[in-house]
Amino acid sequence: MKLTTRIKGYVDSAKMTNFPLLASLSLTSESSLRVTLSRLVKAGEIYNPIKGTYVSKNADMFWAACQLYQGYISLSTAFYLHNLIEEFPFTVFVASKVRKNVQMGNLEFVYFKACNYFGVEKGDYPLASVEKAVSDSLMHLPLTSFTMLAKVLYYADIDSAKLIQLCDSGSSALFQRLGYLLSLLPKLDEEKAKVLRFCRKKIRTTAYLSGRRSGTYVAEWKIIDNVGKEVIMSWWQQ
Repeated sequence: MKLTTRIKGYVDSAKMTNFPLLASLSLTSESSLRVTLSRLVKAGEIYNPIKGTYVSKNADMFWAACQLYQGYISLSTAFYLHNLIEEFPFTVFVASKVRKNVQMGNLEFVYFKACNYFGVEKGDYPLASVEKAVSDSLMHLPLTSFTMLAKVLYYADIDSAKLIQLCDSGSSALFQRLGYLLSLLPKLDEEKAKVLRFCRKKIRTTAYLSGRRSGTYVAEWKIIDNVGKEVIMSWWQQ
């Protein structure tokens, strides 16, 4: 059996491995191993997302994202996996202990700092619950689309107690943004209405919806909407 075939077969069976482990198999010299791995990567047979780490093309990409740097899938990627949005996530968001962008094939893994790991579901890979993904989205606004978030809030089954608890470490501005988004929705079930009522109690000083840019002041929420109701609710108007 060719060396290339044996090495690729090992990577495929392991799903993810590293250079020291491959070298310990004593299949060839380290220099020959490096050349063979480089050829496999250039040929698109395996991935080499970070130095010294090799991933099989057959590996679950969401699992791989959580293995490269320990964390859990969140934000829009979690919403996709919970069947709340249709767009395939070519950008995979992972809450972790690091901030990094990693390219693997046609996917980009974006790692952002996790506040905590409460509300994470265990399965084939750690996945934020819907409530956790909403909370993370509101705490990491540069990575969030308010249009998508409003759509998710409308269609998702939300546990009000869980969402409030997960958001409680955030600022009053977080609740003002959440409450404002809920207030724009065409209708609310009782769970979402509970969250809306709680958000009203958290209104403090004036907050911006996104960044410190000019916009329309909404007195009810003491919030400056610098995204625009029409943009936020564009999914409903289609």
